[in-house]
Amino acid sequence: MAEEHPDGDANGEIGSDMKKEASAKSEPNRKRATEAGSAREAAQASRAELDFSVPTLRHFASYSRVTRFAEGYIVEALRENRPLDHILVHGRPGSGTSTLARAIVRDYAPERAEELDAQTGISVQRMAAALRRMNRRGVLLVRHVELLDPASSHMLAGYLEGKKLSRRIGIDGAAGQTPPWQSEFDRAIARSAREASEPEDSAERDLIAPGGTVIATALLPQRLSYRLRNAFRQQIHLRSDPKALRSALMRVLWRVGVRIDTACFARVERVLSTLTDGTEPLARTILARAGLEGRDLIDDDLMRSIIEEDLPARLPDSQYAASLREHLAGRKVREASEAELERIDQETSWGRMATQAAIATMIREHQAQKRKEVITLPI
Repeated sequence: MAEEHPDGDANGEIGSDMKKEASAKSEPNRKRATEAGSAREAAQASRAELDFSVPTLRHFASYSRVTRFAEGYIVEALRENRPLDHILVHGRPGSGTSTLARAIVRDYAPERAEELDAQTGISVQRMAAALRRMNRRGVLLVRHVELLDPASSHMLAGYLEGKKLSRRIGIDGAAGQTPPWQSEFDRAIARSAREASEPEDSAERDLIAPGGTVIATALLPQRLSYRLRNAFRQQIHLRSDPKALRSALMRVLWRVGVRIDTACFARVERVLSTLTDGTEPLARTILARAGLEGRDLIDDDLMRSIIEEDLPARLPDSQYAASLREHLAGRKVREASEAELERIDQETSWGRMATQAAIATMIREHQAQKRKEVITLPI
């Protein structure tokens, strides 16, 4: 018969105490890990709420041949082992110019990629530095390229045309920033010393040949200079695609657990095809209403209420008026009659309130324009 250990119970109690102590020590770690995981999930949810980006061209919802052309440009460049052609993507606001440009960058998968937005201002120094960093098979994405200042536009056009870029732009010289303590005499001394110490071909070594790719987006391509616009090897024009916008809206809502019933498709497509840049505001409005009512499926009745009652409270009347002016395509609206309201509401599905506000804003803007054009003659 096995002999019992005299301290068996004591050892068991000691082991139990050690386990409890270890569990007590690990409890704060588990709590911190749980809190960190909750924070990550919340951050991912907040990002997904506004994330209209697409991973690749395959996920870019378009019912035209745009994606086929873009894929062809990428495949041809990879097959020939050369940089991708410079591409200009332009279209009306909300047509997906930035989305398509980013999808092209993802599919091309360059070693380096950088994005600049001309809306925030791009100086010559910043443009030159970005072109130098992206020069070796990298991709520089410039959004709203039509807003570039003349100096940056001239530099970008020269790069696209194959002209060599100076390594010293933004470092010294006229294009660089001069320190406040450096006078013109100090710069002349430094220039003469550099010219004496450097060989004759140093100026040629300071130039780098273009080796990167520039992908630009523009909402108003007519504002581009003739030289810059024709320097892009490929140009893609995106027209308003209601089905693509509706698919992008559904993709964003699906990421946060909200679905749209198929009965809503026709209504949503009519709204997105006539309301300029309305995809993101509509997505925000749907998310807010779904959260208030605790709904994860948006049926046609709820969608109609969201579009006609909630969306006009988020968008200014001027946006509806501009969209209606584009939708009418020059057709004049003299007054907000019942027949006119009903006809426009059937065409746009905006609802009576938004349609009436858009017509009233258009009439006020037209009257204000006529008053400006009146020439007052002296008595």
